[in-house]
Formats: sequence, structure tokens, C-alpha cells
Amino acid sequence: MSIINDLSFRSSIDNDSGHYQNIPDKYSLYSLPDSLIIQPLGPNGKEFIAIDRAHETIQLHNTSPNVNGARVISIDGIIGIINLISGPYLIVITSKIHVGDINGHEIYRVKTTEIIPYARNTSHLNEYQLKYNEKYLSMLAVVLHTESFYFSYTYDLTHTLQRLQTSSPNFHSTPFIERADDRFVWNHYLLRQFSNNRSIIRFALPLIHGFIAISKLDINENSFTYGVISRRSTYRAGTRLFIRGIDNDGKVANFVETEQILQLDDVACSYVQTRGSVPCFWSQLPNLHYKPKVTVTPSNNHMTAFRKHFEEQECYYGRQFCISLTNHHGAEGRLNAKYRELYETSENSYLKFEDFDFHKECAGMRYDRLSILLARIIADQDDYKYFAFAKDGTVQTQQTGVFRTNCIDCLDRTNVVQTLLAKRMLEQQLQRYNIIKYNETIDSYEHLSHHFKNIWADNADTISLEYAGTGALKTDYTRTGKRSTMGLLQDGYNSLMRYVFNNFYDGFRQDGIDLFLGNYQISSEEGRTPESCPINKEISRKYLVLPVTILIAFSMCVINVLIPAPSFREQVIRILFWGLLIISTFAYTFISKHKLVDVPRLYAHVKSSSS
Repeated sequence: MSIINDLSFRSSIDNDSGHYQNIPDKYSLYSLPDSLIIQPLGPNGKEFIAIDRAHETIQLHNTSPNVNGARVISIDGIIGIINLISGPYLIVITSKIHVGDINGHEIYRVKTTEIIPYARNTSHLNEYQLKYNEKYLSMLAVVLHTESFYFSYTYDLTHTLQRLQTSSPNFHSTPFIERADDRFVWNHYLLRQFSNNRSIIRFALPLIHGFIAISKLDINENSFTYGVISRRSTYRAGTRLFIRGIDNDGKVANFVETEQILQLDDVACSYVQTRGSVPCFWSQLPNLHYKPKVTVTPSNNHMTAFRKHFEEQECYYGRQFCISLTNHHGAEGRLNAKYRELYETSENSYLKFEDFDFHKECAGMRYDRLSILLARIIADQDDYKYFAFAKDGTVQTQQTGVFRTNCIDCLDRTNVVQTLLAKRMLEQQLQRYNIIKYNETIDSYEHLSHHFKNIWADNADTISLEYAGTGALKTDYTRTGKRSTMGLLQDGYNSLMRYVFNNFYDGFRQDGIDLFLGNYQISSEEGRTPESCPINKEISRKYLVLPVTILIAFSMCVINVLIPAPSFREQVIRILFWGLLIISTFAYTFISKHKLVDVPRLYAHVKSSSS
């Protein structure tokens, strides 16, 4: 079966009617006092979805709707429905950006969205409910404004080319939302009312969260498409310091599947890598320290969770080569030692493990020493191969294993190594299909090298922004092949901003993710009293005086150093006064750190409900 020509990749089959049905790509949404009308544009112009705003029912109709006097907006897709304190809200895509094409299928990124309430007003809410409902809406807005949600009306973005091409015809004949990989559908919870209703299931548009870039290139009179797709998992999804390690089901934090796609005239290739948090129970909660302590949690279930994780990974990807880039000393070293201990004790023949102390080996910006790591693993990379199939549907090679790379965050060091592996594999593919010569590399072609490096650097920045709140570190090496002074300065800025976000903003961001994914669901009674709503507690405004005091005291210290006082003794006394004020304020700040850190309010409820 050919992905390029087979229509099952463009549509889903309605099992009742037996004909193909595309996910509509354009709608008119009519807002009426009693209903919301969603009408697809196209050949089935009379067909429409009616949402009863009072009774909250959803029905499909085949007659022209009466929309006189309605407010009308154009929408590009339905993200789903969520219940907040005031009732249900419909979330829709109001504009999109065309990213590129994969095998003739158009891929889009969500640009803007709108959250539309069923309730026509909020008169039924008390003052507390109004306040908390607005806060929940702000959480959703933060998630939606990350601008890294991607979709296609005709192509299943949740699966790799290899899974799509080697699946049975029955798999391809089911609606997108039913066959989609739950790990990567970020609006699966929001679409539950559509996926549970056979008459409207074909309108359910799965979104992935992560990164996609697609470029068309010409090398040696050969045209081809090059792309990278990173899919962030919905399991243990969250922010950098609040979500670490593994859970009892073997799901790890910051798990990302990254697929590199090369499409030529007669063949398409795919190469997959994964990343994920160290697969044991550990934590690193923010506490105003620049590097909070890494703690391996005492547990008898480390091995059970470890085995569950890799059993699932083997089902999806085959053999696993684990590359650990964490430090071999200090707290990171103890975490890495636990990882190695679990690997060795598991005696899993499908696993391989490689330790590489990235910071030690590449100290002094000696990134050329990454060749030591590559030399240890290239034989296995050649053995695992990549996936390739011809235009006639013939499978030429299959990928039989993946490299699972991690550092402490699975961001910066991980990005560097994944880029090196992707580059080597792309060079092999281009050489095999006579795009470049066997003695040439990607760097032999400035245009190709520029696109490759920048796509992988953009991938690094985007995944880091989604998990840590800032762009990635070390991307100057990914973009240029060497480290620079400006790159170090940019890393310093990003590190500082990570500190600010992780300590003072990520609790709110974590709550937004848990709300969006349905990990926390709002009850009908929530907010009637402050005590009934988990987000009722806020950081006391009196603690905001602390950073202001530190800033003023530091400024006064500088002023008194630069501007002489009438006497040297008086100048020293003034400097000592402001210096002592800085020290005492810092001390009180760290004593009160648990009241200053922005912790998630919903996550405690999520943990208790799943334990």
C-alpha cells in the first residue's frame, strides 16, 4: 500500500455508510441565543452540528439551519469542549499556518483560537465562582498560546511513517481520533463528546503538541522534502521541575518521539529517536535555589516501573539503546548510578546502555569529543537502520530499534546528541539514493547544512520552551557547529529566565496543562465557597515586598559606592546598612521560600486521584 497514493491517508471510513469522509477543513460557526451552529463548508453544505446551549446536547442535522441574527465567525477546526465553573466551553481554531506538505498532505500549525461559552452570561455565578472561572480561562489561554499545536485534515500526525505504512487496512479505515496514538493526542479529553458520538466523530481533529518543520530543497538537480516532527507525550506532561522521573505505570516525564522524514520522488524515509526522563522515581522541586537538590525517591517499585516503561517502548520501537548524558558526580551522578543499576539488574536483552558524562568530556567547549560517543554507538545505529518504502508501496528497510537519549532535563545535551545521530543517518540516506556522493557530507552543501542545522536548533528551542519556559541551551553549536561567546551569553540569559519561570510561574502553567489534558476535572459544586476550589490560595502580596526591597537595597548600595558621602565613615555606614538589608532580606526570603514558589494547585488533586 502506498502512502503517497492511498486515499485512506486522506480520510476515514464511516463504517455505517461505507464511504470515505474527510475531516472538514473550513466551517462557519453561528452563535445564536439558544444554540451554537457549526456548518462545514463544501459539498455537504446543508449538514451542520447543533449544540444546545441550555441542555448541552450535540446533534447532527442534514437540513439548512436557521441562522438569522447570528454572530458568525469562520473557523478551521474544532479542538473540543471543556467544562469550567460556569459550564461547558467550545474551543475552536480561528486561524492556522501552513507548515508544509508530507507526501502530498498539508500540515498546519494552530495560530489563533477562541474559547466560546455555552452560557450566555455569568449571572448564575457568585463572586468566588466568577473569580475562579476567569482564572481557569487564563490557564487554558496560557496552554493554547504556546503556538506549538499541529494538525492535518488528511494525515495522521500521531504515528510515524513506519507505523502508518505497516499497519493493516482495517487500521486505516477507522476515524482519525480512534486510530490516533493516545500518547500524542493533546485534545483527546476535549474531544470525548465527539469521539463517543458516531454521527459526528469524523469532525474530531487530533492535535499534537511539539514541533514540525518541513523544507523543500534542491541538491545536485534533485528535489526532495526534508522534515522533522517531534511529538510530546500527554502522559506525565508538565513543567521542568514539577514533573520528573517515572510513575507507577512506567510513563516518564518529557517523553518526546522525534521523527526525521526524507521524501524523494520515488522513495520516502523515516528515522525515529526518543527522549525521556531518567526512568526511576526521583524529584527536583523548585525551592529558590539555582539548582534544587535531585532526590532519588526511596521505593520498592523502581524496577517494576522501569520494566513497564521499557516493555512499552519495545512494543512501539523494538530494541532500545539508552544514552545517558548526565554528570557522573554529585546528585546527577547518584541518579545516573541508579539508572545503570536498574539497567544491569533488569537483564533485558533488548536494552543497551551507554554512559557519557557530557559536561566532563566536552569541558572547555571541546565538542569535538562527541566523536568518542559516536564511535561507541554507530555500529548499533547501522544495525537498527531506518525505515524506507518505495512509491509502489514496497518496504525497502525497517527501523528495528531506537536511541533513547536523556540528560537531566532531556533538553540541551540531549538535543546536541540527537542532532548528531540525525545528521549521520540523513547523510547515509542521501548517499544511498544518489543525492550526494559517498565521500560528501551535509556540510559539503551550504544550503542543505543551513536548513538542517536550523531545523534541529528550532526543534531544540521549541521543546525546551514547552517544558522549561525558555529556549534551549547550546543551540549555537547546533546552528553553527561550534560554541561561541555570544552562545554562552545567550545560555546565561536562558538559564536566568528558567530560574524565574520555574520558581514563580510554572505552578500556574502546570495547572493549565493538567486542566487541558483532563488530569483535573472541575466539579459542578466547585467555587461556591473559597474552600471548595483548589486555586483559591494565592501568594500573599506582602511577600512581593521582598524582591522589591532587595532591588532597592542593591541600587542604594551601588549609588553609595559611586557617589561619595561627606565623610568616608558615613559612606561606609550607608553601604553597610544597605548591604545588611540585602543579606537579611535574602535570608528571610529563603526562610519563606515555600510561600514564594508558585506551586501547582491542581497537581496535588491529580496525584491523590491516581495513587
